[in-house]
Amino acid sequence: MPTLATRILLAALTVIGLVLLAVGSWFTFHLGPSGSATFTTTPPRGTVVVLEPSVLNRVDRPTTVTAVTRSGAPVFIGRATPSDATAVVGGADVTSVTGARVRSWSLDQSRSGAGPAPALAGADIWHGTVTGKGSARVQVRPQDAPEAVVVATADGQAADLASVTVTIERRTWFFQALLVSLVGLLATAAGAAGLWQQRRHPVAVEEAEGGPDRADGARPTEEVPS
Repeated sequence: MPTLATRILLAALTVIGLVLLAVGSWFTFHLGPSGSATFTTTPPRGTVVVLEPSVLNRVDRPTTVTAVTRSGAPVFIGRATPSDATAVVGGADVTSVTGARVRSWSLDQSRSGAGPAPALAGADIWHGTVTGKGSARVQVRPQDAPEAVVVATADGQAADLASVTVTIERRTWFFQALLVSLVGLLATAAGAAGLWQQRRHPVAVEEAEGGPDRADGARPTEEVPS
């Protein structure tokens, strides 16, 4: 039946529109006008943190790593090649950050090894280092890929970390999310309006399709052959 098919299509359009609106609005809210995707984790206490290229070099954009410590404790962040980063921490108690989850805006991590790392600040492997009290931040550039980032203290002890955050910024992500929201809103409005029209004018629709009875209750006349 054409009417039934039309209603099914309108209902599907409405549902698809609602999904697009929800997904687009969710990304728009989380990315913000700057288009910043921010992923956070709280590493276990007593571990050196190593962020892998699978997180830092995931997209062709600069990535910012921010480490925040409790009570203004000191923190050291160093950038190095993945092999050098693995070698410098040795068999220390390490939390490796290997991936990101968009659904929860969190970082995937795994723990291995035991004990502290050797002194880190004096190693000659670093592409760049920063230190701070309370927090420190470093940027990883795509042209330097692949790189890993080590977060600890300058003497190789584990920093008392409250959080480690990875931020990737691309302004076009915000506008893309906004566009998805707009398309979803238009699709939802069009589908809902069509369903409302179908509900309000069932007789008119039936007449337009050549239904068996007219709106005034009279049956259509038939031509009698002579």
